[in-house]
Amino acid sequence: MLPFIDLQAQRLRLDGKIEAAVQAAVVGGAWVMGPQVRQFETELAAFGQAKHALGCANGTDALALPLMAWGIGRGDAVFVPSFTFAATAEIVPWFDAEPVFVDVDAGTYNMDPKALAAAIEGVVAEGRLKPRVVIAVDLFGQPADYPAIKAICDQHGLKLISDSAQGFGCTIDGDHPLKWADITTTSFFPAKPLGCYGDGGAVLTNDDELAQLIDSVRVHGKAVAVDLKDRTFDHDPKYLNMRIGLNSRLDTIQAAVLIEKLNVFGQEIEWRNR
Repeated sequence: MLPFIDLQAQRLRLDGKIEAAVQAAVVGGAWVMGPQVRQFETELAAFGQAKHALGCANGTDALALPLMAWGIGRGDAVFVPSFTFAATAEIVPWFDAEPVFVDVDAGTYNMDPKALAAAIEGVVAEGRLKPRVVIAVDLFGQPADYPAIKAICDQHGLKLISDSAQGFGCTIDGDHPLKWADITTTSFFPAKPLGCYGDGGAVLTNDDELAQLIDSVRVHGKAVAVDLKDRTFDHDPKYLNMRIGLNSRLDTIQAAVLIEKLNVFGQEIEWRNR
């Protein structure tokens, strides 16, 4: 039987490459948002069929950043599966919103679309909360039923996040979850399918303006292009903070590790699926 993940075998396979990449990052001296981060984000976006990929400090922050960008707050309902890692639901009350738990399919342990529809209708009927976001989780390498979940989200005007921390690289007929979701998030915790040598995470999206907002809130709400358009300042806009944000950047050394791991990630998925 294949082990769930064999980090030692993977390290031996990449023997020398990761060490050289880390050494180059250390010698390069750009330890925060260095060129390796930009390179990795570009390559990750291509792998995930996304226009944009933005690294962040961990997978939990990756889930929080879009909620911040969308202004989720008090009185909002965020629908999450009842069977998932705590972080999926934990981040919702950070913003005074309320998680609504949705039953899972007995065969996949992923969110059940019929249960989601019933949960949304129940919240609407009660009238206490406003449905805003659905977070579907890809457990055990299996994608959630995104075509069905997306149809329900469209019917009710909800945003959809695919939490792919446990299943990054999964597809439905060759399409990654972002074909249906507004956002895909992942974690680079070492035990995840694509992991680094510490903590890290990422947000993927095809929405240009949303990508800018997430880029802003991951660095203390810094000003981005959408904020600077048609405006002039008498000081360096680098220190212009336009909104509440986090300190959540993927560091250069972890990006260097992930570049090497991403190079073989597709092949690793193929081997596991045989």
